[in-house]
Amino acid sequence: MSQIYGEPLTIIKFNSNGIDFNKALLDEILLHEKVKDRKVVILAIAGAFRKGKSFFLDYCLRFLYANFKSIKNANHTKINCANNCWMGNQDEPLRGFSWRSGTARETTGIIFWSDVFLYDNPSGEKLAILVVDTQGLFDNETSTADNSKILSLSTLLSSIQILNLHGVVQEDQLQYLQFATEYAKFTSNHDTKQSFKPFQSFLFLVRDWNNPDEYDFGFEGGQKYLDDLLIIKPNHPEESKSVRTYIKSSFDKLSCCLLPYPGKIVARDSNYDGRWSSMDEDFKTELIASISKLLRVENLQTKKINNIEMTGEMISEYFQQFISLYQENSTVQPNSIYEATLSKFMIALVAICFGSYKAFVNKNVSSINDDAAISRVHNSSKEAALTKFNTERKMGTSDDINNYRENLSKKIENDFLEWKAIKLANIMRVKEEKRKAEEAAKEAEQIRLERLENERKAQEKIAQLERENREREAEAARQREILRQQQIAIQAELERQRIAEAERQREIEEQKRIEAERAAEAERARHRKKKKKKCSVM
Repeated sequence: MSQIYGEPLTIIKFNSNGIDFNKALLDEILLHEKVKDRKVVILAIAGAFRKGKSFFLDYCLRFLYANFKSIKNANHTKINCANNCWMGNQDEPLRGFSWRSGTARETTGIIFWSDVFLYDNPSGEKLAILVVDTQGLFDNETSTADNSKILSLSTLLSSIQILNLHGVVQEDQLQYLQFATEYAKFTSNHDTKQSFKPFQSFLFLVRDWNNPDEYDFGFEGGQKYLDDLLIIKPNHPEESKSVRTYIKSSFDKLSCCLLPYPGKIVARDSNYDGRWSSMDEDFKTELIASISKLLRVENLQTKKINNIEMTGEMISEYFQQFISLYQENSTVQPNSIYEATLSKFMIALVAICFGSYKAFVNKNVSSINDDAAISRVHNSSKEAALTKFNTERKMGTSDDINNYRENLSKKIENDFLEWKAIKLANIMRVKEEKRKAEEAAKEAEQIRLERLENERKAQEKIAQLERENREREAEAARQREILRQQQIAIQAELERQRIAEAERQREIEEQKRIEAERAAEAERARHRKKKKKKCSVM
Protein backbone atom coordinates (compact mmCIF):
# COMPACT_ATOMS: atom_id res chain seq x y z
CA MET A 1 0.00 0.00 0.00
CA SER A 2 1.29 3.47 -0.89
CA GLN A 3 2.31 5.60 2.09
CA ILE A 4 1.02 9.19 2.16
CA TYR A 5 2.31 11.33 5.05
CA GLY A 6 1.13 14.86 4.30
CA GLU A 7 -2.08 16.72 3.72
CA PRO A 8 -3.28 19.54 1.44
CA LEU A 9 -2.96 23.02 2.97
CA THR A 10 -4.84 25.93 1.44
CA ILE A 11 -2.41 28.85 1.34
CA ILE A 12 -4.54 31.22 -0.77
CA LYS A 13 -8.30 31.59 -1.02
CA PHE A 14 -10.16 33.86 -3.42
CA ASN A 15 -13.39 35.47 -2.26
CA SER A 16 -15.54 38.49 -2.90
CA ASN A 17 -13.34 40.61 -0.62
CA GLY A 18 -10.13 39.72 -2.41
CA ILE A 19 -7.41 37.25 -1.40
CA ASP A 20 -6.95 35.49 1.94
CA PHE A 21 -3.31 34.57 2.39
CA ASN A 22 -2.30 32.13 5.16
CA LYS A 23 1.31 33.17 5.70
CA ALA A 24 1.71 30.96 8.79
CA LEU A 25 0.94 27.80 6.81
CA LEU A 26 3.32 28.86 4.04
CA ASP A 27 6.08 29.47 6.57
CA GLU A 28 5.50 26.05 8.13
CA ILE A 29 6.43 24.54 4.78
CA LEU A 30 9.05 26.86 3.24
CA LEU A 31 10.78 27.82 6.49
CA HIS A 32 10.95 24.28 7.83
CA GLU A 33 14.48 23.61 9.12
CA LYS A 34 15.01 20.95 6.44
CA VAL A 35 13.64 23.13 3.63
CA LYS A 36 14.56 26.78 4.14
CA ASP A 37 18.22 26.44 3.07
CA ARG A 38 17.63 23.95 0.24
CA LYS A 39 17.11 24.91 -3.38
CA VAL A 40 13.46 24.37 -4.21
CA VAL A 41 11.77 22.50 -7.06
CA ILE A 42 8.11 23.54 -7.22
CA LEU A 43 5.74 21.37 -9.25
CA ALA A 44 2.44 23.19 -9.83
CA ILE A 45 -0.57 22.38 -11.97
CA ALA A 46 -3.25 24.66 -13.38
CA GLY A 47 -6.02 24.33 -15.91
CA ALA A 48 -9.73 24.05 -16.45
CA PHE A 49 -11.79 22.63 -13.60
CA ARG A 50 -12.90 18.99 -13.56
CA LYS A 51 -10.21 17.84 -15.98
CA GLY A 52 -8.15 15.69 -13.64
CA LYS A 53 -5.48 18.07 -12.32
CA SER A 54 -5.59 16.83 -8.71
CA PHE A 55 -5.94 13.23 -9.89
CA PHE A 56 -2.69 13.57 -11.86
CA LEU A 57 -0.91 15.25 -8.91
CA ASP A 58 -1.92 12.47 -6.52
CA TYR A 59 -0.22 9.89 -8.72
CA CYS A 60 2.79 12.25 -8.76
CA LEU A 61 2.70 12.06 -4.96
CA ARG A 62 2.77 8.26 -5.13
CA PHE A 63 5.86 8.43 -7.33
CA LEU A 64 7.57 10.94 -5.04
CA TYR A 65 6.86 8.95 -1.86
CA ALA A 66 8.21 5.81 -3.51
CA ASN A 67 11.43 7.45 -4.69
CA PHE A 68 12.32 10.22 -2.23
CA LYS A 69 12.51 10.75 1.49
CA SER A 70 10.50 13.63 2.92
CA ILE A 71 10.38 15.85 5.98
CA LYS A 72 7.60 13.68 7.40
CA ASN A 73 9.24 10.41 6.34
CA ALA A 74 12.92 10.80 7.13
CA ASN A 75 13.50 7.04 7.32
CA HIS A 76 12.36 6.44 3.74
CA THR A 77 14.06 3.63 1.82
CA LYS A 78 13.83 3.87 -1.95
CA ILE A 79 11.80 1.04 -3.47
CA ASN A 80 13.68 -1.14 -5.93
CA CYS A 81 11.14 -2.75 -8.21
CA ALA A 82 9.68 -2.64 -11.68
CA ASN A 83 8.74 0.67 -13.31
CA ASN A 84 5.15 0.65 -12.12
CA CYS A 85 5.70 -0.44 -8.51
CA TRP A 86 5.29 3.12 -7.28
CA MET A 87 1.67 2.99 -8.49
CA GLY A 88 0.71 0.92 -5.44
CA ASN A 89 -1.83 -1.86 -5.33
CA GLN A 90 -4.19 -1.92 -8.28
CA ASP A 91 -7.29 -1.63 -6.09
CA GLU A 92 -5.87 0.93 -3.69
CA PRO A 93 -7.94 4.15 -3.50
CA LEU A 94 -6.11 7.31 -4.51
CA ARG A 95 -5.26 9.67 -1.67
CA GLY A 96 -3.72 13.14 -1.52
CA PHE A 97 -5.25 16.29 -2.98
CA SER A 98 -9.02 16.24 -3.02
CA TRP A 99 -10.61 15.21 -6.33
CA ARG A 100 -13.72 13.52 -7.70
CA SER A 101 -15.54 12.99 -10.94
CA GLY A 102 -18.41 15.26 -11.87
CA THR A 103 -19.13 18.85 -12.84
CA ALA A 104 -18.80 20.67 -9.50
CA ARG A 105 -15.53 22.35 -8.47
CA GLU A 106 -13.51 20.41 -5.89
CA THR A 107 -10.24 22.36 -5.42
CA THR A 108 -10.41 26.00 -4.29
CA GLY A 109 -7.57 28.50 -4.10
CA ILE A 110 -3.89 27.54 -4.19
CA ILE A 111 -3.05 24.44 -2.17
CA PHE A 112 0.38 23.23 -1.06
CA TRP A 113 1.09 19.63 -0.08
CA SER A 114 2.29 19.86 3.54
CA ASP A 115 5.04 17.28 3.12
CA VAL A 116 8.21 18.26 1.24
CA PHE A 117 10.37 15.74 -0.60
CA LEU A 118 14.16 15.85 -0.18
CA TYR A 119 16.88 14.88 -2.61
CA ASP A 120 20.66 15.17 -2.28
CA ASN A 121 22.25 14.70 -5.69
CA PRO A 122 25.73 13.14 -6.08
CA SER A 123 27.37 16.56 -6.51
CA GLY A 124 26.19 17.54 -3.01
CA GLU A 125 23.37 19.84 -4.10
CA LYS A 126 20.39 19.61 -1.75
CA LEU A 127 16.91 19.96 -3.22
CA ALA A 128 13.45 20.32 -1.70
CA ILE A 129 10.55 19.27 -3.93
CA LEU A 130 7.16 20.91 -3.33
CA VAL A 131 3.83 20.03 -4.94
CA VAL A 132 1.12 22.67 -5.54
CA ASP A 133 -2.45 22.30 -6.76
CA THR A 134 -4.63 25.16 -7.95
CA GLN A 135 -8.29 25.93 -8.24
CA GLY A 136 -9.80 24.93 -11.58
CA LEU A 137 -10.08 27.73 -14.10
CA PHE A 138 -13.13 28.99 -15.96
CA ASP A 139 -15.90 27.51 -13.87
CA ASN A 140 -19.13 29.41 -13.25
CA GLU A 141 -17.99 30.58 -9.79
CA THR A 142 -14.60 32.09 -10.59
CA SER A 143 -14.19 35.56 -12.05
CA THR A 144 -11.98 36.26 -15.03
CA ALA A 145 -9.73 38.35 -12.76
CA ASP A 146 -9.34 35.45 -10.32
CA ASN A 147 -8.60 33.05 -13.20
CA SER A 148 -5.81 35.39 -14.25
CA LYS A 149 -4.50 35.65 -10.68
CA ILE A 150 -4.49 31.88 -10.18
CA LEU A 151 -2.55 31.12 -13.36
CA SER A 152 -0.13 34.03 -13.01
CA LEU A 153 0.62 33.21 -9.36
CA SER A 154 1.10 29.55 -10.21
CA THR A 155 3.49 30.48 -13.02
CA LEU A 156 5.41 32.92 -10.83
CA LEU A 157 5.77 30.38 -8.05
CA SER A 158 6.57 27.19 -9.93
CA SER A 159 9.71 25.86 -11.54
CA ILE A 160 7.72 23.13 -13.30
CA GLN A 161 4.35 24.49 -14.40
CA ILE A 162 1.80 22.04 -15.81
CA LEU A 163 -1.16 23.34 -17.80
CA ASN A 164 -3.81 20.62 -17.82
CA LEU A 165 -5.93 20.75 -20.98
CA HIS A 166 -8.64 18.60 -22.54
CA GLY A 167 -8.63 17.25 -26.07
CA VAL A 168 -6.33 19.66 -27.91
CA VAL A 169 -4.43 22.88 -27.30
CA GLN A 170 -6.77 25.48 -28.70
CA GLU A 171 -5.71 28.89 -29.86
CA ASP A 172 -7.57 30.68 -27.08
CA GLN A 173 -5.92 28.37 -24.52
CA LEU A 174 -2.53 29.73 -25.54
CA GLN A 175 -3.82 32.98 -24.13
CA TYR A 176 -3.58 31.27 -20.72
CA LEU A 177 0.09 32.10 -21.14
CA GLN A 178 -0.48 35.77 -21.80
CA PHE A 179 0.83 36.72 -18.38
CA ALA A 180 4.09 34.78 -18.89
CA THR A 181 4.59 36.08 -22.43
CA GLU A 182 3.83 39.67 -21.44
CA TYR A 183 6.23 39.32 -18.52
CA ALA A 184 8.94 37.99 -20.84
CA LYS A 185 8.27 40.81 -23.30
CA PHE A 186 8.46 43.40 -20.55
CA THR A 187 11.69 42.01 -19.08
CA SER A 188 13.36 41.84 -22.50
CA ASN A 189 12.46 45.48 -23.14
CA HIS A 190 13.56 46.66 -19.71
CA ASP A 191 16.61 44.49 -19.11
CA THR A 192 18.56 44.42 -22.35
CA LYS A 193 21.49 42.57 -20.77
CA GLN A 194 19.32 39.65 -19.68
CA SER A 195 20.45 36.48 -21.49
CA PHE A 196 18.23 34.00 -19.65
CA LYS A 197 14.53 33.23 -19.60
CA PRO A 198 12.33 34.34 -16.69
CA PHE A 199 10.61 30.97 -16.12
CA GLN A 200 11.89 27.40 -16.05
CA SER A 201 9.67 24.57 -17.32
CA PHE A 202 6.19 24.55 -18.83
CA LEU A 203 4.31 21.36 -19.70
CA PHE A 204 1.14 21.20 -21.77
CA LEU A 205 -0.60 18.11 -20.38
CA VAL A 206 -3.28 17.22 -22.92
CA ARG A 207 -5.87 14.75 -21.67
CA ASP A 208 -8.18 12.50 -23.76
CA TRP A 209 -5.98 12.82 -26.84
CA ASN A 210 -7.88 11.35 -29.80
CA ASN A 211 -5.32 11.60 -32.62
CA PRO A 212 -2.53 9.09 -31.80
CA ASP A 213 -2.17 8.26 -35.49
CA GLU A 214 -1.03 11.83 -36.16
CA TYR A 215 0.84 12.49 -32.91
CA ASP A 216 1.58 9.53 -30.69
CA PHE A 217 0.81 9.43 -26.98
CA GLY A 218 3.42 10.60 -24.49
CA PHE A 219 6.17 13.20 -24.54
CA GLU A 220 7.67 12.42 -27.93
CA GLY A 221 4.41 12.75 -29.84
CA GLY A 222 3.47 15.69 -27.65
CA GLN A 223 6.69 17.54 -28.47
CA LYS A 224 6.07 17.15 -32.20
CA TYR A 225 2.53 18.39 -31.72
CA LEU A 226 3.74 21.41 -29.72
CA ASP A 227 6.48 22.28 -32.21
CA ASP A 228 3.94 22.29 -35.02
CA LEU A 229 1.48 24.26 -32.89
CA LEU A 230 4.01 27.02 -32.18
CA ILE A 231 5.01 27.56 -35.80
CA ILE A 232 4.17 31.14 -36.73
CA LYS A 233 2.08 31.25 -39.90
CA PRO A 234 1.47 34.28 -42.10
CA ASN A 235 -2.28 34.13 -41.57
CA HIS A 236 -1.98 34.21 -37.78
CA PRO A 237 -3.32 37.35 -36.08
CA GLU A 238 -0.67 39.58 -34.52
CA GLU A 239 -1.76 38.50 -31.06
CA SER A 240 -1.18 34.82 -31.94
CA LYS A 241 2.20 35.65 -33.49
CA SER A 242 3.20 37.57 -30.36
CA VAL A 243 2.18 34.73 -28.03
CA ARG A 244 4.16 32.22 -30.09
CA THR A 245 7.18 34.49 -30.24
CA TYR A 246 7.35 35.28 -26.56
CA ILE A 247 6.30 31.89 -25.20
CA LYS A 248 9.62 30.55 -26.46
CA SER A 249 11.48 33.32 -24.68
CA SER A 250 9.48 32.82 -21.49
CA PHE A 251 10.53 29.29 -20.49
CA ASP A 252 13.79 27.39 -20.44
CA LYS A 253 11.91 24.25 -21.40
CA LEU A 254 8.60 23.87 -23.25
CA SER A 255 7.14 20.39 -23.51
CA CYS A 256 3.89 18.61 -24.18
CA CYS A 257 2.55 15.23 -23.12
CA LEU A 258 -0.47 13.58 -24.75
CA LEU A 259 -2.52 11.22 -22.55
CA PRO A 260 -5.28 8.94 -23.88
CA TYR A 261 -8.82 8.68 -22.60
CA PRO A 262 -8.65 7.04 -19.11
CA GLY A 263 -11.69 4.82 -19.53
CA LYS A 264 -15.40 5.09 -18.85
CA ILE A 265 -15.20 4.20 -15.16
CA VAL A 266 -12.50 6.81 -14.50
CA ALA A 267 -14.25 9.50 -16.53
CA ARG A 268 -17.88 8.88 -15.68
CA ASP A 269 -18.31 6.93 -12.43
CA SER A 270 -19.01 9.42 -9.63
CA ASN A 271 -17.96 6.76 -7.11
CA TYR A 272 -14.59 6.10 -8.76
CA ASP A 273 -11.89 6.28 -6.05
CA GLY A 274 -8.73 6.49 -8.17
CA ARG A 275 -7.70 2.81 -8.22
CA TRP A 276 -5.70 2.05 -11.32
CA SER A 277 -7.31 -1.35 -11.89
CA SER A 278 -10.24 0.55 -13.41
CA MET A 279 -8.09 2.50 -15.89
CA ASP A 280 -7.85 1.63 -19.56
CA GLU A 281 -4.55 -0.10 -20.20
CA ASP A 282 -3.30 2.58 -22.63
CA PHE A 283 -3.99 5.33 -20.13
CA LYS A 284 -2.30 3.48 -17.28
CA THR A 285 0.79 2.83 -19.44
CA GLU A 286 1.06 6.47 -20.51
CA LEU A 287 0.35 7.76 -16.99
CA ILE A 288 3.20 5.67 -15.61
CA ALA A 289 5.55 6.74 -18.41
CA SER A 290 4.68 10.44 -18.22
CA ILE A 291 5.06 10.78 -14.44
CA SER A 292 8.23 8.67 -14.39
CA LYS A 293 9.80 10.99 -16.97
CA LEU A 294 8.42 14.22 -15.53
CA LEU A 295 9.83 13.51 -12.05
CA ARG A 296 13.07 11.85 -13.07
CA VAL A 297 15.84 13.50 -11.02
CA GLU A 298 17.60 14.92 -14.08
CA ASN A 299 14.35 16.69 -15.05
CA LEU A 300 13.85 18.37 -11.68
CA GLN A 301 14.38 22.07 -12.33
CA THR A 302 15.02 24.43 -9.44
CA LYS A 303 13.07 27.64 -9.11
CA LYS A 304 15.05 30.63 -10.36
CA ILE A 305 14.42 34.34 -10.20
CA ASN A 306 16.73 36.43 -12.36
CA ASN A 307 18.59 33.16 -12.96
CA ILE A 308 19.38 32.85 -9.26
CA GLU A 309 18.35 29.54 -7.70
CA MET A 310 15.89 30.10 -4.89
CA THR A 311 15.96 28.46 -1.46
CA GLY A 312 12.83 27.83 0.58
CA GLU A 313 13.44 30.97 2.61
CA MET A 314 14.08 33.11 -0.46
CA ILE A 315 11.01 31.99 -2.41
CA SER A 316 8.89 32.58 0.69
CA GLU A 317 9.92 36.23 0.71
CA TYR A 318 9.28 36.69 -3.02
CA PHE A 319 5.91 34.93 -2.90
CA GLN A 320 4.74 37.11 -0.02
CA GLN A 321 5.65 40.20 -1.99
CA PHE A 322 3.75 38.92 -5.03
CA ILE A 323 0.70 38.18 -2.86
CA SER A 324 0.83 41.72 -1.46
CA LEU A 325 0.54 43.08 -5.00
CA TYR A 326 -2.47 40.90 -5.74
CA GLN A 327 -4.11 41.87 -2.46
CA GLU A 328 -3.63 45.56 -3.17
CA ASN A 329 -4.79 45.51 -6.81
CA SER A 330 -7.74 43.91 -8.51
CA THR A 331 -5.67 43.51 -11.68
CA VAL A 332 -1.92 42.96 -11.57
CA GLN A 333 0.02 43.64 -14.73
CA PRO A 334 3.31 41.90 -15.61
CA ASN A 335 5.15 45.19 -15.28
CA SER A 336 4.02 45.42 -11.62
CA ILE A 337 5.31 41.90 -10.96
CA TYR A 338 8.54 42.71 -12.75
CA GLU A 339 9.02 45.89 -10.76
CA ALA A 340 8.26 44.06 -7.50
CA THR A 341 10.70 41.30 -8.44
CA LEU A 342 13.29 43.87 -9.48
CA SER A 343 12.83 45.75 -6.22
CA LYS A 344 13.08 42.59 -4.10
CA PHE A 345 16.05 41.28 -6.05
CA MET A 346 18.00 44.52 -6.15
CA ILE A 347 17.28 45.34 -2.50
CA ALA A 348 18.60 41.88 -1.63
CA LEU A 349 21.69 42.50 -3.80
CA VAL A 350 22.28 45.85 -2.11
CA ALA A 351 21.95 44.11 1.27
CA ILE A 352 24.44 41.42 0.24
CA CYS A 353 26.96 44.01 -1.02
CA PHE A 354 26.43 46.15 2.05
CA GLY A 355 26.98 43.03 4.15
CA SER A 356 30.30 42.46 2.37
CA TYR A 357 31.24 46.07 3.19
CA LYS A 358 30.41 45.49 6.86
CA ALA A 359 32.29 42.19 6.88
CA PHE A 360 35.39 43.82 5.36
CA VAL A 361 35.22 46.67 7.87
CA ASN A 362 34.75 44.31 10.82
CA LYS A 363 37.67 42.21 9.64
CA ASN A 364 40.00 45.22 9.66
CA VAL A 365 38.48 47.40 12.36
CA SER A 366 40.78 46.07 15.05
CA SER A 367 43.81 47.49 13.23
CA ILE A 368 42.34 51.02 13.08
CA ASN A 369 43.93 53.46 15.51
CA ASP A 370 43.52 56.88 13.90
CA ASP A 371 41.35 58.93 11.53
CA ALA A 372 43.53 58.18 8.50
CA ALA A 373 43.26 54.43 9.07
CA ILE A 374 39.47 54.76 9.36
CA SER A 375 39.31 56.41 5.95
CA ARG A 376 41.62 53.82 4.39
CA VAL A 377 39.54 50.89 5.66
CA HIS A 378 36.28 52.60 4.63
CA ASN A 379 37.49 53.40 1.12
CA SER A 380 38.87 49.93 0.45
CA SER A 381 35.75 48.28 1.92
CA LYS A 382 33.45 50.50 -0.13
CA GLU A 383 35.43 49.83 -3.29
CA ALA A 384 35.18 46.06 -2.68
CA ALA A 385 31.40 46.31 -2.07
CA LEU A 386 30.78 48.37 -5.22
CA THR A 387 32.96 46.00 -7.23
CA LYS A 388 30.86 43.12 -5.97
CA PHE A 389 27.71 45.00 -6.97
CA ASN A 390 29.12 45.64 -10.44
CA THR A 391 30.06 41.98 -10.99
CA GLU A 392 26.94 40.31 -9.53
CA ARG A 393 23.86 39.53 -11.64
CA LYS A 394 21.40 42.44 -11.66
CA MET A 395 17.93 43.33 -12.94
CA GLY A 396 16.57 46.42 -14.61
CA THR A 397 17.63 49.17 -16.95
CA SER A 398 20.89 51.06 -16.66
CA ASP A 399 19.02 53.79 -14.79
CA ASP A 400 17.55 51.22 -12.38
CA ILE A 401 20.96 49.70 -11.74
CA ASN A 402 22.60 53.10 -11.28
CA ASN A 403 19.90 54.10 -8.79
CA TYR A 404 20.46 50.97 -6.70
CA ARG A 405 24.24 51.42 -6.94
CA GLU A 406 23.76 54.97 -5.67
CA ASN A 407 21.52 53.64 -2.88
CA LEU A 408 24.26 51.21 -1.92
CA SER A 409 26.84 54.00 -1.94
CA LYS A 410 24.63 56.21 0.24
CA LYS A 411 23.89 53.34 2.59
CA ILE A 412 27.61 52.70 2.95
CA GLU A 413 28.38 56.39 3.52
CA ASN A 414 25.64 56.73 6.13
CA ASP A 415 26.90 53.65 7.89
CA PHE A 416 30.45 55.01 7.62
CA LEU A 417 29.47 58.22 9.43
CA GLU A 418 27.93 56.15 12.21
CA TRP A 419 30.75 53.68 12.73
CA LYS A 420 33.39 56.37 12.19
CA ALA A 421 31.91 58.42 15.05
CA ILE A 422 31.72 55.32 17.21
CA LYS A 423 35.26 54.27 16.26
CA LEU A 424 36.71 57.75 16.90
CA ALA A 425 34.97 57.84 20.26
CA ASN A 426 36.38 54.40 20.98
CA ILE A 427 39.84 55.51 19.88
CA MET A 428 39.63 58.55 22.19
CA ARG A 429 38.32 56.36 24.97
CA VAL A 430 41.10 53.85 24.39
CA LYS A 431 43.68 56.62 24.28
CA GLU A 432 42.30 58.12 27.49
CA GLU A 433 42.22 54.72 29.10
CA LYS A 434 45.75 54.14 27.84
CA ARG A 435 46.87 57.51 29.23
CA LYS A 436 45.29 56.76 32.57
CA ALA A 437 46.72 53.30 32.50
CA GLU A 438 50.16 54.67 31.68
CA GLU A 439 49.88 57.22 34.46
CA ALA A 440 48.70 54.55 36.84
CA ALA A 441 51.49 52.30 35.66
CA LYS A 442 53.98 55.13 36.06
CA GLU A 443 52.71 55.87 39.54
CA ALA A 444 52.74 52.20 40.36
CA GLU A 445 56.27 51.96 38.98
CA GLN A 446 57.34 54.92 41.10
CA ILE A 447 55.82 53.31 44.15
CA ARG A 448 57.49 50.07 43.20
CA LEU A 449 60.84 51.80 42.75
CA GLU A 450 60.44 53.63 46.05
CA ARG A 451 59.52 50.38 47.72
CA LEU A 452 62.51 48.71 46.13
CA GLU A 453 64.74 51.62 47.23
CA ASN A 454 63.41 51.39 50.75
CA GLU A 455 63.91 47.66 50.68
CA ARG A 456 67.42 48.21 49.34
CA LYS A 457 68.22 50.70 52.08
CA ALA A 458 66.75 48.39 54.66
CA GLN A 459 68.78 45.54 53.27
CA GLU A 460 71.88 47.72 53.28
CA LYS A 461 71.19 48.74 56.87
CA ILE A 462 70.68 45.14 57.86
CA ALA A 463 73.82 44.20 55.96
CA GLN A 464 75.74 47.01 57.65
CA LEU A 465 74.48 45.95 61.05
CA GLU A 466 75.35 42.38 60.24
CA ARG A 467 78.76 43.48 58.99
CA GLU A 468 79.39 45.60 62.13
CA ASN A 469 78.19 42.73 64.25
CA ARG A 470 80.53 40.39 62.43
CA GLU A 471 83.36 42.91 62.87
CA ARG A 472 82.59 43.21 66.58
CA GLU A 473 82.45 39.47 66.86
CA ALA A 474 85.70 39.20 64.90
CA GLU A 475 87.35 41.84 67.17
CA ALA A 476 86.07 40.08 70.24
CA ALA A 477 87.39 36.83 68.87
CA ARG A 478 90.70 38.51 68.11
CA GLN A 479 90.87 39.94 71.62
CA ARG A 480 89.98 36.58 73.03
CA GLU A 481 92.70 35.05 70.94
CA ILE A 482 95.18 37.69 72.11
CA LEU A 483 94.15 37.05 75.69
CA ARG A 484 94.42 33.35 75.10
CA GLN A 485 97.80 33.80 73.51
CA GLN A 486 98.83 36.03 76.43
CA GLN A 487 97.57 33.45 78.86
CA ILE A 488 99.46 30.79 76.98
CA ALA A 489 102.60 32.97 77.04
CA ILE A 490 102.16 33.60 80.75
CA GLN A 491 101.62 29.94 81.38
CA ALA A 492 104.64 29.18 79.24
CA GLU A 493 106.67 31.76 81.10
CA LEU A 494 105.51 30.46 84.43
CA GLU A 495 106.32 26.95 83.27
CA ARG A 496 109.68 28.16 82.09
CA GLN A 497 110.29 29.94 85.36
CA ARG A 498 109.15 26.87 87.24
CA ILE A 499 111.45 24.71 85.17
CA ALA A 500 114.27 27.27 85.58
CA GLU A 501 113.61 27.44 89.31
CA ALA A 502 113.54 23.72 89.49
CA GLU A 503 116.73 23.60 87.48
CA ARG A 504 118.25 26.21 89.76
CA GLN A 505 117.10 24.29 92.81
CA ARG A 506 118.46 21.17 91.27
CA GLU A 507 121.73 22.95 90.60
CA ILE A 508 121.69 24.32 94.12
CA GLU A 509 120.97 20.91 95.48
CA GLU A 510 123.64 19.50 93.22
CA GLN A 511 126.02 22.20 94.37
CA LYS A 512 125.09 21.47 97.96
CA ARG A 513 125.60 17.80 97.32
CA ILE A 514 128.91 18.45 95.69
CA GLU A 515 129.87 20.81 98.49
CA ALA A 516 128.66 18.24 100.99
CA GLU A 517 130.62 15.57 99.24
CA ARG A 518 133.60 17.88 99.16
CA ALA A 519 133.15 18.68 102.83
CA ALA A 520 132.77 15.02 103.58
CA GLU A 521 135.78 14.25 101.49
CA ALA A 522 137.67 17.02 103.18
CA GLU A 523 136.54 15.68 106.54
CA ARG A 524 137.61 12.25 105.56
CA ALA A 525 140.87 13.59 104.30
CA ARG A 526 141.39 15.51 107.53
CA HIS A 527 140.36 12.54 109.48
CA ARG A 528 142.84 10.39 107.53
CA LYS A 529 145.45 13.02 108.00
CA LYS A 530 144.81 13.07 111.72
CA LYS A 531 144.80 9.38 111.79
CA LYS A 532 147.99 9.25 109.79
CA LYS A 533 149.52 11.85 112.00
CA LYS A 534 148.44 9.95 114.96
CA CYS A 535 149.94 6.88 113.64
CA SER A 536 153.05 8.64 112.86
CA VAL A 537 153.29 9.81 116.50
CA MET A 538 152.83 6.44 117.68
